[in-house]
Amino acid sequence: MASEVRHGDCLDVVRGLAAASVDLVYVDPPFFTQKTHSLTTRDRATKYEFSDEWKSRAEYLEFLRVRVKEFRRVLKSTGSLFFHCDTNASHHIRCLLDQVFGETMFRSEIIWHYRRWSNSQRNPMPSHQTIFFYTRTDAYQYHQLFGDYSPSTNVDQILQRRQRDEHGKAVYARDGNDNIIQDGHKKGVPIADVWDIPLLNPKAKERVGYPTQKPILLLERVIALVTSPGDLVLDPFTGSGT
Repeated sequence: MASEVRHGDCLDVVRGLAAASVDLVYVDPPFFTQKTHSLTTRDRATKYEFSDEWKSRAEYLEFLRVRVKEFRRVLKSTGSLFFHCDTNASHHIRCLLDQVFGETMFRSEIIWHYRRWSNSQRNPMPSHQTIFFYTRTDAYQYHQLFGDYSPSTNVDQILQRRQRDEHGKAVYARDGNDNIIQDGHKKGVPIADVWDIPLLNPKAKERVGYPTQKPILLLERVIALVTSPGDLVLDPFTGSGT
């Protein structure tokens, strides 16, 4: 897999890309936390830091707007955009994406759910982030992924072939000896819009020390859903260090 890293403001970099040249844009920008995020690597040799402080919400949204317009420009007609955010501004970002891409190009609001350590906040503990899925057109590339059946699922029953009887009712298909016919292998359950993927633990081998790094498994799922081998993926905010 070939990759290339370009340094600089992603707006300047993306403006230099050809229109309709990208298959997937994964956007993991600042979240409007109004904080400066920093973290030091385990060996204390490197400190990563970025500012997520803004004069106003309007300034933040305009920062995103000009970039999202460029992200849409470089997407192919079969391309997709996955936009990562949280409750700080997700409601505003959804409206922004509707404006730039069009409401009909919205495909899904994916909830990335994870377990967290307890806290003392006087509200339910935050344990998810949001990923908005939009496409350039209706002719987008999509590959259905499947997960495991739940432990309570009667898999044997699922594997039994069904057919319609003379009344149009679905019944189990049977052979000449009245034995139920099996339908063969089932792929599993199509993945839904809630993804249970653990946060990176402090000692994870893939951790590089960036304060908002996302797990590789999360990015792999996004890429598998809407791209094929050899496709071009644009990560304008470098996956928050992933």
